[in-house]
Amino acid sequence: MVVLGYLGLAGFLWLTIFHVALALGAPIGRMAWRGQYRVLPARLRWASAASALLVLSGALTVAQAAGFGWAVLPEIMIRPALWAFAALFALSVLGNAVSDSRIERLHGVPMTLILVIATGGLALLS
Repeated sequence: MVVLGYLGLAGFLWLTIFHVALALGAPIGRMAWRGQYRVLPARLRWASAASALLVLSGALTVAQAAGFGWAVLPEIMIRPALWAFAALFALSVLGNAVSDSRIERLHGVPMTLILVIATGGLALLS
């Protein structure tokens, strides 16, 4: 459980930093949002900002489930939240896998697969 916690926390924190960088205009847009832009346009920058908040909530959920962090959610909500994140990132694996952007596939598929394994594994063990 601890290994899954560290794996999930590292993945969620990386993805949070990644989306914050995208939202701030870093020229890494080819790695996200279908890889169409080097620097994301305003609407996708806002989407990355929202994604960063969602992903940060995933980090907090994983930290709580693994016993690392503060109790953010009531205990009864941890397992359903983990399953929700596992389902969300399973869909994201598929979306990244069919992207026209090679670099998005190379970055996104392993990253989201790590999050599926960590959140699904923690949900099973919780």
